[in-house]
This record gives sequence, C-alpha cells and structure tokens, in this order.
Amino acid sequence: MVNPRLPKISVVVTCYNCRDYIGDAIRSVARQTLRDFECVIVDDASTDDSAAVVRLLLDELADPRFSLIRLDKNTGQTGATRRGLAATRATFVCFLDSDDLWNDDFLERHLAAHLNETYAVGFTACNARLIDGQGALIAGCVYWFGKDRARADRDQAFAPVDPARVPKLDAANGTASWQSQTPYRLYTKRVVHWVWVSTSSMMFRRSLIDLVFPDDDEAFRLHMDFYIVVMAQMVAGSLLIDEALYSYRLHGRNGAADNPVLGGRLHLSSRNWGDTHGRMLDRMLAAMTRDRERFIVALGDRQYRRMVLRMRAARAGPLLGGALIVWSWLI
Repeated sequence: MVNPRLPKISVVVTCYNCRDYIGDAIRSVARQTLRDFECVIVDDASTDDSAAVVRLLLDELADPRFSLIRLDKNTGQTGATRRGLAATRATFVCFLDSDDLWNDDFLERHLAAHLNETYAVGFTACNARLIDGQGALIAGCVYWFGKDRARADRDQAFAPVDPARVPKLDAANGTASWQSQTPYRLYTKRVVHWVWVSTSSMMFRRSLIDLVFPDDDEAFRLHMDFYIVVMAQMVAGSLLIDEALYSYRLHGRNGAADNPVLGGRLHLSSRNWGDTHGRMLDRMLAAMTRDRERFIVALGDRQYRRMVLRMRAARAGPLLGGALIVWSWLI
C-alpha cells in the first residue's frame, strides 16, 4: 500500500497594535512539529511598531514559509483575514490571533484529528490554557468547552472534578504539567450554541471557509469568529479535542475578554452586546438566501432547507438572550 502524502496547511495571523505579543505568536508557529505549512502575517495598518517587530523577527527566522502583508488602511478582523486567505492556497487553514500561543504540536494534533477514520468534519477545535500578559498561567482550561450550558443542571451546586485533570506542580521550576487526555468528540448538532473557545483553537477545511466566509468587511469588523464558526458548524460539524493545545492570553487590552474578575462561571466579557447576536443571525440568513444555489450545491436541498429553518428558529426563539451570553466574550 502506498501511503498518501499529508495535505498542506495555511496559517493566517492577523495583527493590529499588538507589538508586545505578536513575536511570541509567530515563534509558536515556527516551532511547530508539523513543518509543511505556510504562514502569512497580516498587519492591519497598526499605529504602533507591530509591523517593524514582525519584519525584524522574519529577518531573524529567515524562513521562506513566513511572509508579511502590511495593509495601508485598517480593515478590521474580517478584512485582514480575507487578505491573508487570498495569499494562501492550502487544503486546511488556521487562524491565530496575534496575542495567543500555540503548543508545538498544535498543527500535528489537529491534522491527525481531521484524518480520523470515523467521520470527516469541517473543522477541529481544542481547549485552551488561560495566561496573563506576562505568560503566567491563570486557568488550566476554558470551563465551557464542549458543554451545553443551556442544560437544566448547569447551576448544580456540586460538580465533580476529575483528579486526572488536576496538574502536577513542579515547585522548584515553577511549572505545571497535565496528564495527556486525548479524548475526541464529534459535534454534529446543528444548533446556534457556542461550545468552542476562539478561532485560534481551530483548523478548518479551506473549502468550508470559502463557502461560509462573510462578504462584508465593515459589518464583521469584530464578529468574524462567531459568523464563520456557527455557519461552519451548521454546514459540516466539528470535532472537539478535549485537551488544551494553545494558550489564550488575557492581558487587559483584549477586544472582548476584558472582565477583570475570572473564576467559576463568570464570563470573560463585561460588555453588553445588545442585539448583536440577532443582527448576526440576520446577516447569516441573508447570505444563505442570496447564495442559495451555492449552498445547495454544497449541502443538498434538504440539508440547506433544514439549516435555514434552524437559523430562523434561533433568531426567533427564547434561546436568543442566553446564546448572546454564550459567545459574547469572543467578539
């Protein structure tokens, strides 16, 4: 039997005024154990010296897999990501925020999950460690990962904690180590409910991104993650890797995760997003109506109609307020 070659991976890193952390983010990509990737860094017209920091680092790395695109005008999250996608061609694509960090085996673990023999999914997603601005651990995971927080028992007074999920601390070296868990869970439910972390935790099939990526940069300057992930789940489902393969940084200047009180079931965003959730669903429905034939070719008529019905139900149903709380910290 001839072993087929592994597919290539594109990495898009977007940056806006993140000179303190962008270097660490890029280095985490450079350290990947899976080497066959391309990485495009898009500086979204930063007003600090982020672009200069990136150029110096790329000169230091001298790695042809890395390139920098410097935008003359700030386009927001969607526009910057769109520009990066236009410069890439691989079968799979990952998006890394400029203040987050990947574990060395992030790409390897995600690609292996995509190539499982049970079910082909549209994207994979893992859990995260939470770190502060100086890189110190502040939480071992994001508690809601892979959980349905709309369940009736979500406020149970006592919930068991698996001892195997508590790390061993090395007091002498000031480090923590967790047992490898490697559980994988298919998530094929087509509902508007956030069970993931951020897009930095994900690997997408490029064909799926091409189908669901929003066409309006201004409308989705900050909401691209919610839009593409919910649409991608509706279309193709996801596979959850219940292990933290990256670090989500809370440094006090996050666009959404700005809640200074962290713990328990508190949400990472202190902001009131009003009717943002409803307006996002309206735009999803409008895109599915406008591009009806393209979605039917990808999904088939029956699945397309079911997807539209579920989107409409989510827009009109009582879940609306609760769903807003579920995802608002990501925006």
